[in-house]
Amino acid sequence: MPNFLQVQQKAIKLTPEKVRKDLFKFIRSLESYLAELNRKQIHEKSQDVNGNPLGFYSPATEFITTNNLLLGKGGKIKKAGDPYDLKDTGDFLNNLFVKVDSDSVFFDTKDPKKQKVLKNLLSDDLFGLSDKELKKVIDKKISPFLLQYYKNNLL
Repeated sequence: MPNFLQVQQKAIKLTPEKVRKDLFKFIRSLESYLAELNRKQIHEKSQDVNGNPLGFYSPATEFITTNNLLLGKGGKIKKAGDPYDLKDTGDFLNNLFVKVDSDSVFFDTKDPKKQKVLKNLLSDDLFGLSDKELKKVIDKKISPFLLQYYKNNLL
């Protein structure tokens, strides 16, 4: 185990700029993970970042999806009143991405139907993570990284 002077010397080299740079690099490495959490929040929970519902399928949607299934066009029946899962073709969710910039984390989708999809939702807060999901990222990814980082750079 290093003595006090060795730890002090390592601490001097550990500047705020170095920590920021290394933490930024680590958070950027989480882009795919963050996008997957947002996908699950949308598809499995049918919730926006505030925990509010995205919307509910109408009787017309149930009729259309039932007919499509009966005509052999595939898909599954979306029952009236069931929460949206935004998984009709899969393009919207499959094209969801996260971009980490120097001062923000940007969530979006490259799906050309984005505006059409968004106008049918009950919420404008689709992209991003709920507080619960953000806490999960901090607990499972960022905190362990920081603990290991300081251990590696000081001890």
